[in-house]
Amino acid sequence: MSTLMRVRSLYGRFLKLCGLFAGLMTFAVMCLVVTNVVLRYLFNSTVPGTFELTEGALPLIIFLSLALTQFHGGHIRVVVLTQSLPEPVQRVLGIIAMLAGAVLFAWAPKAGWTAFAKSVAINEIERGSIRYPLAPVRFAIFFGMVLLTVQFLLDALTLALGGRLADAHGDEVEP
Repeated sequence: MSTLMRVRSLYGRFLKLCGLFAGLMTFAVMCLVVTNVVLRYLFNSTVPGTFELTEGALPLIIFLSLALTQFHGGHIRVVVLTQSLPEPVQRVLGIIAMLAGAVLFAWAPKAGWTAFAKSVAINEIERGSIRYPLAPVRFAIFFGMVLLTVQFLLDALTLALGGRLADAHGDEVEP
């Protein structure tokens, strides 16, 4: 169990770096949008490419932070039916839920990789007031789904070995 906790902790650190990058992207988008609004209001002018850059940044922001949210137990959970069940039953249902999440999100990287490979093959670019390649955006979607799938598997293993997962209140994983 201690090896799993070390792996989970190291993986969590990596996810925090991904989350930091997503946060910096969020801040950059916010600065860009505020600058665009101020320029439009004061000088009736805009920052060229604001829409395209914001549109391209959103997948990076979203998909690079999904696994971190799962790591911290921040995704929505409905526990109306399970909260009154005995702890062993809750654990089994939790393992099943984590494995179902892993299976569901294991499909997404395949689709994401296909979209990324096609984007690279056709040299797909964003068309608008500015142009940039879309392959990095497509790769971020693939990468984020891989990270989330791995996190679900780590969560299932943690529960199966008797550990507890973090919840949305900031509690950390306990062995």
